[in-house]
Amino acid sequence: MTALLTAVLAFGALTGCTATQTGGNPTTAQPTGTGQSSSEPTSDGSDAGLSIAKFVSSPCSILTASQVTTLGSVRAPEPGTGELGPNCVWRGQDVIKNSKYTVHVTENKPFEDMVNNVKANPVFTEKKVDGVRLYSTSQTDASTGCLTSLQASKNDSITIQVATAADERATKPACAESERVAQLIITNLKG
Repeated sequence: MTALLTAVLAFGALTGCTATQTGGNPTTAQPTGTGQSSSEPTSDGSDAGLSIAKFVSSPCSILTASQVTTLGSVRAPEPGTGELGPNCVWRGQDVIKNSKYTVHVTENKPFEDMVNNVKANPVFTEKKVDGVRLYSTSQTDASTGCLTSLQASKNDSITIQVATAADERATKPACAESERVAQLIITNLKG
């Protein structure tokens, strides 16, 4: 089930529905269905100018050992490669009790394209954290999983996927948790 959710979230991030923007105040995001939206303008064409180069070959080093402990009871990191590029997976020790975290390091894929692919999802929010643009999204209600992507530069990003374990859903809302991990990564990228 967790593997299926992860695959669906990754697929949705890459091939989400195309949305068209209509009218409205340019500083107010258009609501998407019954989902969530942010009122802070973020698509101003700027980027944070952060380098992800050292994490392309070593995605599991994107979090420090002390930061990994904040994820809870997770297994040893598993490096891999997927649709969004090199990644690292921290699986919960127990799939019912402990959440799963996947961090993707994406090069040469326009961030704006990634945003456009998912902004029609039922849950979609955009904001800036420490001056870094990010969005969070879910193809469902985000009760079991969420994907947060942060813009390192115009064409580079880091994406965090959280698949929340059943026993942690009340204490670790998926999007809040993926955004928390994004904050840790932003701190690391800024050095």
